[in-house]
Amino acid sequence: MVVWILDYPNEADWIGVRRRALITVGKGSGVIPAPTSEWRHKILEARHSPIRHLWYGFLIEDIPSNIATHLCRHVHAQPYVSSLRNDRQDTMDGDAARRDTPVNMILDVNAEELMVIANKRLCNKAAPKTREVVQEMCRLAEDVTPELKGLLVPMCDYQGGVCHEMEPCGRKNDVFRSDKGV
Repeated sequence: MVVWILDYPNEADWIGVRRRALITVGKGSGVIPAPTSEWRHKILEARHSPIRHLWYGFLIEDIPSNIATHLCRHVHAQPYVSSLRNDRQDTMDGDAARRDTPVNMILDVNAEELMVIANKRLCNKAAPKTREVVQEMCRLAEDVTPELKGLLVPMCDYQGGVCHEMEPCGRKNDVFRSDKGV
């Protein structure tokens, strides 16, 4: 598997985020200066809605189709996966393809959903290959958006060390269970 970053936010996108944030508080007309790195990190950490204006595109080559499916389950991301349909390709019988048949995909995701994907797919309960892909996506996103550092983490880290999984992996000792005694 190889993960490439195709698209990522530029200065104009960040000005757009700031404009959207200012509009929500009754401001935002006139010239909007580019936000500082500190402000960028704060709005990302707060997960306020304007960060949905920041888009990342990832090309993932030779990803097993079952792992691609894990990423397709994120409803606020847009996946584009190469088809195994027999009328779309002639390299194999797509109807008999194994679950680990390599496919290529592009995953378009906004900054908020990227954090949600990290929360779910960096958990030790996620499939190891899925974690591997998402770790690389997070590394690439942090390379182009350093303000994301420390925010692309498993849910237990995001929740301050508390795990809410039905069957915790044991990574954190401080486990919250809503069904204690059941």
